[in-house]
Amino acid sequence: MENYINQVVDLPKMVNDKIPVNINSMVDNSERDMAKWVGMFYKLASLIFIAGALYNLLSPLWGDGLLPKGADLAAMFIGLLIWLYAAFPMSQVIRSAGDSLESSDSGIVKFVFRDLVLANIKLVGQLIALSALFTAVCMSLSWVLDMTIGGSIAGSFDSVYWMFELPMAVTADFAMWVGFDGVAEVINTDWAGWTLGAEAGEAHSWHGLIACCWAFAGVVLALAQLYVSMAIYRFLFGLASSFMNWFKSPYIPTRSV
Repeated sequence: MENYINQVVDLPKMVNDKIPVNINSMVDNSERDMAKWVGMFYKLASLIFIAGALYNLLSPLWGDGLLPKGADLAAMFIGLLIWLYAAFPMSQVIRSAGDSLESSDSGIVKFVFRDLVLANIKLVGQLIALSALFTAVCMSLSWVLDMTIGGSIAGSFDSVYWMFELPMAVTADFAMWVGFDGVAEVINTDWAGWTLGAEAGEAHSWHGLIACCWAFAGVVLALAQLYVSMAIYRFLFGLASSFMNWFKSPYIPTRSV
């Protein structure tokens, strides 16, 4: 009788073991496989990004609006080709972030609060730098060809721009908390508004040429802001980790004589 009862009780397990896809092992290993799934999500996001960018860039060709004529049509197609080209390295930046996260061997806490945050800061910063680069290229061609070459896909990552500003926002809040209101104000105003971009000047003029040079300098500035932000977040994460380790076993630091 006991054997029959055990067979009835073990029936769900027997059936589950015969299912081709073992869902339980996937759930049990979810923490260990978290990096792999997050990396897969970023790879999927890169595919969605390129598809959305191509659709948005090409949609004017089959839209209800009338296409421009003459020089304006040529300028539109030049801008279209430039940003179609730009969409692929931008998509690769997203995929590279996924590859980096997928290869992470950190624990879940370090993965979420260090690896994931740093990958997102780097991702958004590189997208900003690439967008600034191709905008500068469009400005330069506009200056050389004396036509307005516009277009952009920067709006595709406006919703994640806050990740790039996260380290400086945390630093500003910490400075305000300890009483350094002046430092916090500088970070919130000067750092956020520190750009080298300029409005396109008149074609074949010194003012226009200088504006193009400033646009390319803005790419370098975007990269500099990126690596400063990453360095600051690494410092803040290390500071928080050291404090938590001290909090678990507090001691008074002394120097042995």
